[in-house]
Amino acid sequence: MRTALALALATFTRSLTARVCTALAVLATPVFATAMVWLSRSGLVTGPSAVKFEPLADGPAAVAAATLSGQILTVVMVLATGFAAAWLFGREWADGTFGGLFALPVNRSTVATAKMVVLATWVLACTLLAVALTALGIALAHGPLTGDALMALLRAAVAAALMGALGLPFGWVAVRFRGYLGAVGGIIAVTAVSQILAGVGLGRWVPYVAPALWAGSGGADAARTVGALQLGWGLVFAGLGAAAAVRAFARARLD
Repeated sequence: MRTALALALATFTRSLTARVCTALAVLATPVFATAMVWLSRSGLVTGPSAVKFEPLADGPAAVAAATLSGQILTVVMVLATGFAAAWLFGREWADGTFGGLFALPVNRSTVATAKMVVLATWVLACTLLAVALTALGIALAHGPLTGDALMALLRAAVAAALMGALGLPFGWVAVRFRGYLGAVGGIIAVTAVSQILAGVGLGRWVPYVAPALWAGSGGADAARTVGALQLGWGLVFAGLGAAAAVRAFARARLD
């Protein structure tokens, strides 16, 4: 396993895809969460655009920015992880390296498990770093963090980590389609279907929507409809999807 982990880590960290996904996951939230709240209270936004910023102008700025960070980070993490998982699993076919795995001294199940371990560790690291940078940005832009702001950031971290975990099953899509393009299509399709289901009031039962609702994307009332059952179902779904990706990779053949 140590050799497989070293190989997966080296492959992932040296790729442009991983660097772009890391930058997106870590930097997007602190930049947009602080900037959008500042703009909402600066008086610089006028006309129709001001209506969209109006909800951010109410209450303490630090709390508003912390709540907004959860809404942004949940979306960013599932997309970044989905693309990262699609690339790490699908590249074996896209780059023509899958056949070489049969000559390795470790089996393909171990290789796939190592890929998942690297991705899961990356999800947690990106989440923690993004939340830490967001907390720093909020403190610098809007003043000291209150208890409510800290609680909102904690909720954002939990929701973002769960949404990141929900990006792991796209590795299974990449294996089934023997490349990352099919998984990219899967990400788009899941995002579209999830939004449609959320629009008809079923969002709290959709794994790819519930954590975002819990983080405040649908308002305080919608957040209260999401509990441990819905979040737990999302975690189970993510675990089953990750396990399916490992199994499919281990059973894949050259023909």
